[in-house]
Amino acid sequence: MAWFVHAGVYASRLRTRTDVAPETWEGAAVWPARLAMAAILSLPLMGVWAFVEKSIPGEVKIFRILLTLGAILVLTFLLFLKQHLMDRELIRLLQSTRDSFNDLQRLQDQLIQSEKMASLGQLVAGAAHEINNPLTAILGYADILGSHSSLEDEHRSLLGKIEQQARRTKTLVTHLLSFAKQVPTEKTVVSITSLLRNAMKLREVDLAARQVKVELRLDPDLPNVYGDSNQLLQVCYHIINNAIDALHGLPDALLVVSAQQIGADVEISFADNGSGIENPQRIFDPFYTTKPVGGGTGLGLSACYGIIQEHQGTITCFNRPESGAIISILLPIAAAESESDADDAVEPAAPVKSNTANKASA
Repeated sequence: MAWFVHAGVYASRLRTRTDVAPETWEGAAVWPARLAMAAILSLPLMGVWAFVEKSIPGEVKIFRILLTLGAILVLTFLLFLKQHLMDRELIRLLQSTRDSFNDLQRLQDQLIQSEKMASLGQLVAGAAHEINNPLTAILGYADILGSHSSLEDEHRSLLGKIEQQARRTKTLVTHLLSFAKQVPTEKTVVSITSLLRNAMKLREVDLAARQVKVELRLDPDLPNVYGDSNQLLQVCYHIINNAIDALHGLPDALLVVSAQQIGADVEISFADNGSGIENPQRIFDPFYTTKPVGGGTGLGLSACYGIIQEHQGTITCFNRPESGAIISILLPIAAAESESDADDAVEPAAPVKSNTANKASA
């Protein structure tokens, strides 16, 4: 009984103390366990001593043996209870550790994504500035050459084409600088309905050539958003381009483009019935592509991710349960006082946007 009482009192006092340093607990907590172990191991010795003792009456001997057996049963139950509680606590700690590790891994992935986007922005900014300088010279020399009256009509026509292509390239460079946040974007009120219809018109020929059926499901009362119409058109164009590549060669290929209001946001979704994406969580990583070698650089959807983030929106990708993949875009609704300008927000710059999206294809 002295062993039992000492072990219990010592453990109770040690548990209620708050002035013990954490490193002291590891050594101090061992003694209660050792005392309890010694108490449990001493019970069989007491039983054996009561059994072999000859100088005590038989009733007292039986009473001691039964008391020892009862104590063994009680302490064994307490031991199993303690082990059960410890197992539950270990499982809880293991689950908590696993959740913390998953959270840390997700945070690490987000940090890596942010670092990739920052590095990509610096790379794009440097390359765009280097390209912009010779383009300015080309346009200047083209203007000087075009001012000569002795230039023949055929040469003047070719010169006009050179100037047109240079300006298209310059527009692409401007978009790259805008993506790298080197120049401010010109944001206006944008009609999503007009934006999607213009994007589908730009890809109408390719959709028909690849035998891809398109369904437009647009809310007639869809509100406007606030953003850069050229950049948003580039995003839609590129996503449609990726869907066309994913549906190439499939029978009954279908692309469903829908837009609806969800709370204070406008949701734009592009759903196809292809084979889906192997790693949809990585589809927006720079230089990650699911296309064969030579089919893309893996920068297109990464650029789309940066554009949507710049517009205070979100873009996600996931596979459909039946088949295919869905890319969903959420954009905040524009302020009510600016909606009167929505009709002029999207400009049909088909040649420039086609060139932009083809250069950015993943």
